[in-house]
Amino acid sequence: MMDMVRWAKSKKPTLEELKEMLAGQGLESELYSDPPRVKYGRHKHPFDDFVVIVSGKMKIMSDTHEWTLKPGDRLNIPANTPHSAEVLGRTEVQYLSAAK
Repeated sequence: MMDMVRWAKSKKPTLEELKEMLAGQGLESELYSDPPRVKYGRHKHPFDDFVVIVSGKMKIMSDTHEWTLKPGDRLNIPANTPHSAEVLGRTEVQYLSAAK
């Protein structure tokens, strides 16, 4: 089951804060960016994926749920979980992805 954690602080997180958060949990991350309106069709990964939004907005959908992620929000996607994604708004989304 996918688990989402919202950013709890009132100030938007920096890239460094988010990288440190993941590193503190033993996760190495890579920064990715996608332009507005990019869509990823239904797919799955053979590894646990941890997605954290740095800037912009992204919607991620599973067979049973839908999440809209904003800066600082994190979605934990277990291995072999079918999901799709879409960049929302008129700006690119930047996100960290860490696999386990």
